[in-house]
Amino acid sequence: MTQFLTAIVNGLALGVPLFLVASGLSLIYGVMGVLNFAHGALFAVGAYVVATSLAGQTVGIGGFLLAALVGAVIVGALGFISERAIFSRLYAQGHVINLLASYALMLILDGLIIITFGPGIYQTRPPQELTAPLRVGGVILPSYAVFLIVVGLTVAVALWFMLDKTMLGIRIRAVAHDRITASALGVRTRWVGAGVFAMGTALAGLAGALAAPQLTVAPGLDAVYIIQSFVVVIVGGLGSIWGALAASIGLGLITSFLITYAPGWEAYGMYIAIAVVLLLRPQGLFGRTKLQGA
Repeated sequence: MTQFLTAIVNGLALGVPLFLVASGLSLIYGVMGVLNFAHGALFAVGAYVVATSLAGQTVGIGGFLLAALVGAVIVGALGFISERAIFSRLYAQGHVINLLASYALMLILDGLIIITFGPGIYQTRPPQELTAPLRVGGVILPSYAVFLIVVGLTVAVALWFMLDKTMLGIRIRAVAHDRITASALGVRTRWVGAGVFAMGTALAGLAGALAAPQLTVAPGLDAVYIIQSFVVVIVGGLGSIWGALAASIGLGLITSFLITYAPGWEAYGMYIAIAVVLLLRPQGLFGRTKLQGA
């Protein structure tokens, strides 16, 4: 029973960084129609910021969260700059041109990561308060995994509230539904687009920052997470935040159970999942054409 519950907690924790990356990817696609291939590189930047700023030291949870937020802000700023400098000029050119531009941006960011942080390998540790196991009744759970689950739920609720209950969310959904009409009604679509890009990329940076203690931070990290995040958005449905949440949790649980009960098969879990979903529901679990809240 303990092994089963631990597998569930670890699976949910594996799903949190995937959800953060994929929700940012879905947000950008759902509003601006851009499949941002550079999202994995932005995830890596967030991981590098935390890994290098902490330099393998064990800090308190306050210091760790501060480093994670700094990473998210830096990556969000990169997203804002890239939208203004690159994508804002290409929206009318169609999905293919935007996808190629994002791929070029990914290559540029990969090069800048190596120039800035070097080709070495970085390791970081969880916050000092989260290194000891957490005892719940007679079950011992990894405390950092529980922390990630709490953060993931908090971000999911915050996204839902922002998109469905605030004026900013109304403007974002208006731009997603009809950019021209929204502009005619006084919505500053240019700045909404830039803000959505910054928000979506900040989520990727936060994901990298939070995942850093679970990863070996090294060149090539972006390739792993961009593939997994695309799997999540395809399974969940392009443009759906709830779809990204459901798919990331599902894929995290599948991976965790395969690691626990069928070692060696975990690498194939997400490919089996995407094949089944594409056969039964090609549009994804929550597939839709435009963003409609979380």
